[in-house]
Amino acid sequence: MSWKTQNKNEAITTDEKTKGTFAIGREAYLAKRKIAQERNKNFLCVGIWGAPKSAKSGLAADILSEEDIKNGMHVFVWDYDNRFIDVKRNHYANVENLVVFNPIERHPDTLVDIKATKHNAEMHYQEAMSFLEQGKLKAVIVDGADKFLTDVCETYMRVKHNLDADTVIKQLPFVWGDRNTPYKNFLHKKILEMDCHRIVIAHSKDKYVDGSPVGTIANWHESTEDIFTSTIKMDRRMSKGTATFTALIEASATKPELIGTRHIVLTIDNGKVDWKGLDVLKKGEL
Repeated sequence: MSWKTQNKNEAITTDEKTKGTFAIGREAYLAKRKIAQERNKNFLCVGIWGAPKSAKSGLAADILSEEDIKNGMHVFVWDYDNRFIDVKRNHYANVENLVVFNPIERHPDTLVDIKATKHNAEMHYQEAMSFLEQGKLKAVIVDGADKFLTDVCETYMRVKHNLDADTVIKQLPFVWGDRNTPYKNFLHKKILEMDCHRIVIAHSKDKYVDGSPVGTIANWHESTEDIFTSTIKMDRRMSKGTATFTALIEASATKPELIGTRHIVLTIDNGKVDWKGLDVLKKGEL
């Protein structure tokens, strides 16, 4: 009986209503939890990084199989680095299912047109979402997360605060939010929340300790790596006329036994090209 009333019938009715509301809320919660669990189980969220021309884009493109093409599945690419288009031209020229677009527009003075670039990226996103709603979107790829961060988002920050390219910003830490917020709003909250495979590509940059270089790290924003379920570092080495391209699996939430393993994805021996790719990525099992 409710302590607020002495009427037994009223108290029972109140309790039943409360129980009904709780049951409905719990049912909705369980449904959302199931969707979230299935989503995490079924879709990749992969970061691929490395030096220029180390086959990063080619590896990502492997997510679109011949069977996917026959079944009308699509992959949408935001080509901020303007290099994925070369993969498209050379290997997927007649494949409409691989939709590659560089959203960046520039003013005559070469400065990025922020408004037009944002509009282009959003339109590409809406088009991808339409395929997702039809069940025809296999994956989304952002190639050049570092270019998106620096060329687009940092340009927006500098224009907003009237800072030229040579201005040192260490003394103005408060302005960085105007670079990081649009980056996270688009990449983290839109692209990486889509219910499909998601791949982000970036270049490497030097890592410094006490002012001295000690290696390289991925050049996406540090917060992005926390979202990935897997990360892959690409390398290219030359030896006696042979170029060998390898993929080092640095992290994998579903295949921890693969962490630390290196896989040859491409060899070019005196002009002879042998593409192997990475099977676990092709199968969506990394």
